[in-house]
Amino acid sequence: MTKRTGQVLLSFALVGWAVVIGVPRAFAHGEAADEPFLKNMTTAFFDVSVSPTEIQVGDPVTITGRVKILETWPHTLYTPEIASIIPVVPGPVFMLKERTVNGEASIGSFLVEKGGIYEFRMVIIGKEPGDWHVHPGIAIHGTGTLIGPAEWVSVAPSPTPLEFPVTLLSGETIELGSYGGSFVVWWSFLGFGLGLVWMFYWTLNKRTVTNLAVTLQIPPNDDAPDLGLITPRDHMWMNVIAGAALIMLVVGWTYAATSYPVRWPQQTDWFTPAFIPSGPKMAEVWASGATFDEGTETLEMDVRVTNVADSPIRLKKYTMAMASFVNGGEQEQAAAGPRDFVGPLDVDPNMPIGPGESQDLKLSISSTIFGVERLIPLSAPQQYIAGVIQFENATGEQELVTVRSSVIPTRFTPQYLP
Repeated sequence: MTKRTGQVLLSFALVGWAVVIGVPRAFAHGEAADEPFLKNMTTAFFDVSVSPTEIQVGDPVTITGRVKILETWPHTLYTPEIASIIPVVPGPVFMLKERTVNGEASIGSFLVEKGGIYEFRMVIIGKEPGDWHVHPGIAIHGTGTLIGPAEWVSVAPSPTPLEFPVTLLSGETIELGSYGGSFVVWWSFLGFGLGLVWMFYWTLNKRTVTNLAVTLQIPPNDDAPDLGLITPRDHMWMNVIAGAALIMLVVGWTYAATSYPVRWPQQTDWFTPAFIPSGPKMAEVWASGATFDEGTETLEMDVRVTNVADSPIRLKKYTMAMASFVNGGEQEQAAAGPRDFVGPLDVDPNMPIGPGESQDLKLSISSTIFGVERLIPLSAPQQYIAGVIQFENATGEQELVTVRSSVIPTRFTPQYLP
């Protein structure tokens, strides 16, 4: 290698190193890449909590919250029928210990419907040290995983080894992280080694690969033993390798049958969670349109609210996809969910609506969440948004009302990507 070549390689290495260390911490799951309608017309996550946010390996993190499958579910997607609440993390850095949906243990999927509200609780165990972005998500059959708000969780190394004991139906307690690990490793290594023998046999000293100019001139069904291409000895060794593979399968089946005579087929448990109401009937809402200023990232929505309850009500919160906007102070905003996904909501006029009264309200939200998460469909053929408005009466009772509105962009910023 010449001196100039070494300088060029060193320059590339330095540039690559500078690029890597200059990359900021990313919101790791690409939720912003989803189309806006796939987020704001399908689900709304609210009251999400991820705590604690600083743990050691082996410590638990609890994820709680609620998700509503909106009545505005797009007709272009499969009707939601089967779903599963899951933690969404960047790889196998946590272990799921327990999960409940609407108070019932959920080992897998459950039956859902449009308009349903699903209250979840998950406990995950820190497995790998690092800073991880932890979301709740709902995986819906035919659509995919829709992601809620997240918190950064810092997992520090632990002075004690990670343990995850699980009690089997037989009463035996096993360590799930290492159970049967040595057998899996060595058995896989034997199969891999057999494959390497086959590969090296045909690539290191056989003319099938090293002399392709000759090989390509021979008809497909001609072994060409006179040229040393595939000889009777080659047939013998291939039969030996095939026989060894067959013996491995028989030995593996025999070992599994004798070592684990009690085996239970994999189970599925689809259940219908207990119904959670949207709250006592308080309001009827009509949205008459919305505008979005991309330059200032400001959404304004006009709604008409009629109080159908017997006491005054106030509009307290608007939730869109994974973001919540609160008509209240810092303390109320902090309680609404992970701080990166919560913003202020301005309501004009911001006053109680009396029983039987109708009031025209303007909701105004200015937040960088719209741009970071791409919640507004600026370039879609159908420009609609949907969300959940939360009303509250004097006694603290709440109602959740789904609202759908068209949205008109009023100003655009320059962009080079769709």
